Amino acid sequence: MDKSLLKVLKKLYLHSNYDYDSERGVSRYRVDTLTPPEQGLLKSSGWEPNELEHITHDGVNRELLALQKNEHLSWSSITDAFVAGVGGSQPRGISPLMSYHLMIHTKEHAYEQAERFICCKDCGLHKDQWDNLSYIRYAVHLGNYYGTTSEGAYVDLKEFADILKQQPLTPTAEDITIFKQLLHSLDQAADVETPGQYEKRLTSEKLVKGTAGIRRGILQSLGRVGVLPNRVLPLSFDTWTNIEDLLNGELELNNTKGRSDMSMPWAGWQGNLGVDWDKARQLFGAYLE
Repeated sequence: MDKSLLKVLKKLYLHSNYDYDSERGVSRYRVDTLTPPEQGLLKSSGWEPNELEHITHDGVNRELLALQKNEHLSWSSITDAFVAGVGGSQPRGISPLMSYHLMIHTKEHAYEQAERFICCKDCGLHKDQWDNLSYIRYAVHLGNYYGTTSEGAYVDLKEFADILKQQPLTPTAEDITIFKQLLHSLDQAADVETPGQYEKRLTSEKLVKGTAGIRRGILQSLGRVGVLPNRVLPLSFDTWTNIEDLLNGELELNNTKGRSDMSMPWAGWQGNLGVDWDKARQLFGAYLE
């Protein structure tokens, strides 16, 4: 994304710069706080400041099924973008890995609430609701991930397919080096190293750019596709594990109790598990030679 546009979006989506739409239960961000040139940049770029959409379980399911036929979305294009995201040249490439995994395994299904959680046991959607899709798009451009539920995957991949239609996200040589260093850093962890301890080490090593949340998203994504194993559930990029099973898995872990920020599958990793190099090579082999 153009740096000038991103600077304007950071001002637009400032946490205090919104009015609450009580009828729809969603935030609308205030464009009138931007200068005329900033508003002009939004318009010329085609960025819609507040695209509100009523998200329904069945509607999102249909959208994801349709995206399965999109010729621009493939494991190759997604993993290329992810490596570029990890390396820092293209933060927008981080979120689609988890989103794509959810999308390709989407099947027609009715909403069935999980036994202990208020969400669809299969895809994780909490409920039908209004949402501001523009804010989600802004967040994934920063490098945040949204593919934990069907709603986030839909918003993420619908835009990402349009981006790939214009130009693929290709990692630089530096991106590839950083990605390989990250995997080796994980694989060389001490046997007893916890996810929290590794995150602190990763921050101190200054290997991966961005915020702690962005680094967490990278690790969660690698865990979801099975490149980073966990102690609770066998996961893989070529199979689907219901959201309910992941949430139940969190109940078996001590490091998730009383913490809303630590969740499966990354929460279930520990140093002795290292990296599943078979899965890593199947997904990212071109970059691991």
